[in-house]
Amino acid sequence: MLYSEEIYNWNLVFMRSIGYLGNRRRAYFLLSLPVLICFGAIYGTYKMWSDFDKVIINLFKTSGLLTVTLRSFVIIQKEKKLYDFFDYISQLYRELQAEGDETTLKRMHEFARKTKRYTKGLFILMIACTFYISLIQVMSTFGIGLKKFLIEMELPFISVNENPYWDIFSTLQAVWLAPSILLSYISYLCIIFTTISFGILLMKDLQFKLGNMNEKNDLEAYEYIKNCVKQHVMIIKYHRQMEVLFSLGSCAEVCNFCIIPCVIIVYSTMDYDLAFLMTDIQLAVIAVSSTFFNFWLANNFCVESLNIAYAAYNSNWIDRNKEFRKYIVLIMTMSQKPLQLTAAGLKPINMEFFLAILRAAYSLFTVLQ
Repeated sequence: MLYSEEIYNWNLVFMRSIGYLGNRRRAYFLLSLPVLICFGAIYGTYKMWSDFDKVIINLFKTSGLLTVTLRSFVIIQKEKKLYDFFDYISQLYRELQAEGDETTLKRMHEFARKTKRYTKGLFILMIACTFYISLIQVMSTFGIGLKKFLIEMELPFISVNENPYWDIFSTLQAVWLAPSILLSYISYLCIIFTTISFGILLMKDLQFKLGNMNEKNDLEAYEYIKNCVKQHVMIIKYHRQMEVLFSLGSCAEVCNFCIIPCVIIVYSTMDYDLAFLMTDIQLAVIAVSSTFFNFWLANNFCVESLNIAYAAYNSNWIDRNKEFRKYIVLIMTMSQKPLQLTAAGLKPINMEFFLAILRAAYSLFTVLQ
């Protein structure tokens, strides 16, 4: 098994099973309903524009649905680039394996084992949330509880709030829309989290190698530092490929996250149905927690890229020969520029930006109060 398939195991299985990777016809069929619901939700938001509470809540759900739907189309269109990226990860593993460093290989296998376990746990948790959300919508379809769509929608030439259209669209949202969208969402997030975490692993491994050179003689250290430079170049290339594949999706995630505080504030001032409140809280918690971990991992990625320069500086290079010192200077020079993950190249994703969003949310809360 390729190393990329080992660390992306559950995610690749899911992406292939729904056709995002390898079966476009099946993928487009599954995305036909989300596209229709997106259109209906946008049109419905326009129709209810005078009702502030409903507009804010529907904007949150619609933005999330639109984000996941557009992201799914991007994955389908970038299928070849994704496979090339996965092949590059496997190539990185083979090159590190060829060096024969047992400590590095042990860390990479441990990373693969933990990744598979955590991904499995997240999928199980998301399946439980999806089951609850779908169950509430099915109960609503059969007249148990409040008659309400998961995502409020209207269509120009169909009265979707009257039977039989109400039953049809409510059932479709429960058994088709919710599972496909939520599981696609968590699968994509797991791919991002795994990708960033693997980059952090590579940088920590490089720092360990740089700190481990003090025990080697000049000849061994010279060969070792050349491998370190090679690994650093691979990390920089790895970062560039990540930006090409995931920066646009991160931008959509940030934009969606900005609406969540508004939803929470609105809910605190309105009458609501408890069952649907729990559904919306679950969606908000999923969005907030996933965005936080995305920012936190991206922030660590940037910090670890800078720590490579400190590890190189502390590698006892003063007592080495001239050729060795050239490579050390090269590593320190390349490490001066942090490897930042960005939202479509507009804003670096880090904890400072995350706190800025929270401060803006609190300011909005005080204004509305």
